[in-house]
Amino acid sequence: MYFDKRVILFDQVFPNQISVLKTLTRFLEEKNCVKNSYQQAIINRESQFPTGLNTTTVGVAIPHTDAKYVNETQIAFMSLSKPVEFKQMGDNAKVEAKFIFMLALDNPHKQPQMLQRLMALFQNEKAMKKLETIKDEKDFIEIMKKEGIEEGQ
Repeated sequence: MYFDKRVILFDQVFPNQISVLKTLTRFLEEKNCVKNSYQQAIINRESQFPTGLNTTTVGVAIPHTDAKYVNETQIAFMSLSKPVEFKQMGDNAKVEAKFIFMLALDNPHKQPQMLQRLMALFQNEKAMKKLETIKDEKDFIEIMKKEGIEEGQ
């Protein structure tokens, strides 16, 4: 299960990328999903290899780092009321990210498959527009199941 620890936050407001990253990593640490070193590792990786993406609907970011910093696989999700600037993968262009999917994957072989599933979600305009309106964990999990990101219970 990728969302079983329920690190799912809606309509958050943060001044910048670092505060978003620190908040999500703190929640993952509190759930014992990641090691204490995860936060700095994710901040360092994001500065070197940005994870922002402009989709046809909203900007997203998928910060992640090496499996050695992870205790238990989990994805943390945050929607922002006011987008926060991330840099785009590949070209460092500005991305006003409204959705953050922070990956904590304990097996490096899971990463390509999960990124592929997330890319399919990001290309699904209907699902992305629905994500913009939901405020409930149950509805969020249902979308993730439908899109093949979360496994059935």
